[in-house]
Order: sequence, then structure tokens, then C-alpha cells
Amino acid sequence: MHHLIYKQDADSIFSNFCLISSCCIYRLGVSFAGSRRRRLIRPSQYQISLQCCSKSFTPKKSGGKSASSTVFKALQLNLCNSGFAKCYSKGKAVGEGNSAISLTTPHVVTLNEICLQDIQNSLHPTFASSWPDDHTYYVFQPAIDKRTNGAYKCKNGDQYGIAVIGRVAASKWSGFKAYGGHYVAQDGGNEQRSFACAAASSDHFACTTHLNTTKATAMTQCKALMFEAAPYLKTSTGFSGSTVVGGDLNLKYDRGDKYNVQNCVPNGYTRKGDGSVQQITFSNDLKFKDSSKISVPGIDHPGWLVDLTRT
Repeated sequence: MHHLIYKQDADSIFSNFCLISSCCIYRLGVSFAGSRRRRLIRPSQYQISLQCCSKSFTPKKSGGKSASSTVFKALQLNLCNSGFAKCYSKGKAVGEGNSAISLTTPHVVTLNEICLQDIQNSLHPTFASSWPDDHTYYVFQPAIDKRTNGAYKCKNGDQYGIAVIGRVAASKWSGFKAYGGHYVAQDGGNEQRSFACAAASSDHFACTTHLNTTKATAMTQCKALMFEAAPYLKTSTGFSGSTVVGGDLNLKYDRGDKYNVQNCVPNGYTRKGDGSVQQITFSNDLKFKDSSKISVPGIDHPGWLVDLTRT
């Protein structure tokens, strides 16, 4: 592993993020136009431990579903599979998530409250088998445990966190870059919230996050991702294609609330929510076509599907 750790300025909203490839971890500071440059310091002075994991997969065979060049679907799933929460369904939600993926045939799936093995052993294989002609990938980012400064764990001892799964047509594939990180703004709990992103060839840039249950903290985290981290990552990779961000933001659309989730939508983007806390936000080169709730029996959130068209 190689470590490049940069201390952030005091006014930086998020702490750091890691550039990852096959689970090798690189920690990168950020530098924005008009802001002071971050100062390189020794790891002992800035102790943040992130364990990110990503992998891409070549097409399995020919003869699968043909990918449309104009349709783009994004599916958000909160599977509540830590083993601790009241909504835990003893692992059944992962199977229901697989069913939702097979039913909706999305290009990108954003996943919250899952264990690492859920993505490696079940959710990604289901996704890849539905699109054997396409290159597929996943990026998993654990939440951070404040007590250990390491990965937060599911009840079964596996890493607990969030993930992005995506696919790109073989004719467009030129590799992908994966990123993960966590926010400076956190509440007093042990679960420190994080984000994960993937720059997939020139096809799409996708992120997910699961924000704090305290609205003020969630809004600060949301703005850190949407207004700082995502734009920086896109710029640093030279990416200029479509962007989609999905997640359980613990923020709702409410014009009378100063923590209205719409306040976290940058210019040039559109947000579509499920009427509650799950949101999918996308760049305006993608045009909204339709949306629907997808039944995921046994948990407290439906799947949230947004159908888009490329322009």
C-alpha cells in the first residue's frame, strides 16, 4: 500500500478520500481553485483509516440483453442488512435486492446498509449475469467506526457500508476509477458516514452515500459531496460525462424546512425523490423519463428507480 495523506484546511467540509484499485489504498487531499493548498503532513499527525474495495469484470459472454445507447436507469436500494437495525430481515433483503435488480435492469445501482460479502457474493454477480455482454464493476466503501478508526462492522463481523454497482457497454469500456471517503461533519455516534464514487470510462460518474440521521449534519455532508467532493473527483479524472448520485440522504423535500434536500442540488442537476429520504440526483445531460417505487419486502424502504434518457 502507498499512503499520501494531506491535512485539510480547517474550513474544508470533508476530510479526505481514497483513490482505490483492487483494494490498494491511496489517500488524497484536495485542492480547489481559489482555496488554500492542503499541506502534506506525516500520517502520525492525521490518523484516518479507510478500507475501500473495488473491482471490474470483463463481459462473461455474448448473447445477453442489448444495451440501449439512449436509456439510462438508476436504482437506489437501502437493504438494512447490518444485523443491528430493527428493519433487519435476517439477510432476506439481499435476495429481494437481487430480484429488484433483475426486474429493473439498471445501469447503476446505489446500495446502502450492506455488508461487503453481500456485494461480492450476491448483488454484483446477479447484476453481472443480467448483462453478460457488458463490463461491470463495484465500489464498496465502509462506514468508519469512531471507536477503532477502522471499518464499521456488520453483526456477522463483515465490513458494513455502501456501494455502487455499474455497467458499461463493451464498445465504450476504457476502465474505471473508484473513490471512497468520509465526512468531517459527523454526529456523536460510532458510525461515521461515508461516500463512494466511480468514474466509469467516459460513460458515467456515479456516487452513493448514506447520510446522518441528524438533519443539520446530513445537510452538511450532502453539500460536501455534491458541491465539493464529486466536482473535484470529476475534474481530477478529466471526466465530462453523465453524473448520477443516489442514496438514503435522511433529508426530505420540504419547502418550509431549512434542511430541504433541494438545497443540496447544484446548478445543472435535477433531483427525484421517493417522497421520503431516498434521492437520485443527476446531471442535466440526462433527461427525466419516469420513476417508480420497487417493492423490497421485509425492510422499511422501497427500491427507488429513476428512468432517464441520454441527450
